[in-house]
Amino acid sequence: MGNFCQKKPKYQPDMLSLHRACSYNYLLVLKLLPDLTLNKSYFFHLDSACFQLNICEQTQYTSVLNIESIATNVALDDNNDRELTPQLKVRLYHDAQMAEVLASRQIRYFKSRYDYPNRLMQQPDEKYQLNKFLSQWLDRCFKNGRVMALDPRM
Repeated sequence: MGNFCQKKPKYQPDMLSLHRACSYNYLLVLKLLPDLTLNKSYFFHLDSACFQLNICEQTQYTSVLNIESIATNVALDDNNDRELTPQLKVRLYHDAQMAEVLASRQIRYFKSRYDYPNRLMQQPDEKYQLNKFLSQWLDRCFKNGRVMALDPRM
């Protein structure tokens, strides 16, 4: 009979998949927002929701993009439904051509790997899952959404 008390091996992050997701995120962000100007807001309409995307920080090699849901036409039953809409901070690395999720809602930093279970009940591959979510969300925006730029001088 096998030993039922064997320890489960620690999760090892798949860096290749993470890098692939971050590269795809960068490509999609540039397709959606070809003009990455500091403090210029874009309003993106997808289904019944409106999202605001803007560059809030810019340096020579990086930019930080905020993605926030600002309106929805669907009545939300309770505050838990609001947690399903993205509110992300994404760093764009122009030299490496990658875009990585820095923060989501109240979480400001993501480790490559989490022990499980943990205090916040984050998945062992939380960082990869968030970046994969961003890839899927950006892809859906690119295929089904409408973007409208707002001039910051207005």
